[in-house]
Amino acid sequence: MLTKAPKTKHEQLVAAAQSFRWALWSRAQVDDDIAAEQYRFAKYVCEKFAEYAKVIDAALFSLTSENALSNWTMAISHPKSHYHHPVLHRMRRDAKSLRRQLAAFETGLQIDEINLALGLALGAELGAGLGQLGEGADWSPKLRKTISRLIDGLDDVIGPGFLVHHRARGALSEIDGYPGLAVLVFGLERAAQRAGGKFTAHRKHGEKGTLIRALEELRNGLVRTDWGVSLADCLPSPDKHPITKYERIIRAARAAV
Repeated sequence: MLTKAPKTKHEQLVAAAQSFRWALWSRAQVDDDIAAEQYRFAKYVCEKFAEYAKVIDAALFSLTSENALSNWTMAISHPKSHYHHPVLHRMRRDAKSLRRQLAAFETGLQIDEINLALGLALGAELGAGLGQLGEGADWSPKLRKTISRLIDGLDDVIGPGFLVHHRARGALSEIDGYPGLAVLVFGLERAAQRAGGKFTAHRKHGEKGTLIRALEELRNGLVRTDWGVSLADCLPSPDKHPITKYERIIRAARAAV
């Protein structure tokens, strides 16, 4: 009877990454004990991340940091994928253009008839969510905020790999020996910024090294699991953190918010 050959280390890593990503995607809403364990672990580390980043909006950070972990596992299992979706890129570009035009409209010459007409038209389509539409340009900042959320959502779908490479013109390419690490650092800092917090990169812990502390929390936790040991190898050991690289990625992530 033929038996299946044991998986290579790379195959084990890809399988672990895909399994963890499935748990994050499904949010453990499936009858799967491993997925439930993985999602509990993700919730725990994201709570620790929130402490280190000192976020204001914990609920928002919980969601966006889970996205960062999911994008990390995607980068590990599909290292050549940068989420090149032309339609989404065009949509993101057009949404940013509209947001700029709305901001200019708010600060430019205000024409009451235009404000009222557009406000009423938007209210008819979008309901009461835009508030009191008849009061000047009150609809414009509310709509601009909605468009900003759309842009954030598109960024999450397109993936931080695209943003990293295009924000820094290739300077923030993947970190040798640690697949997905640049994507993870970028995603965590971006999540922290959106939730009113921040990570810091420094070889020491404490106030100046919260990113390193967060990554070590993730690495140490993965090592203690039956399913995440290979994923832990994708994170640096305490004396191997590329601090200068982290600083560049953090700057790019802050520019992207």
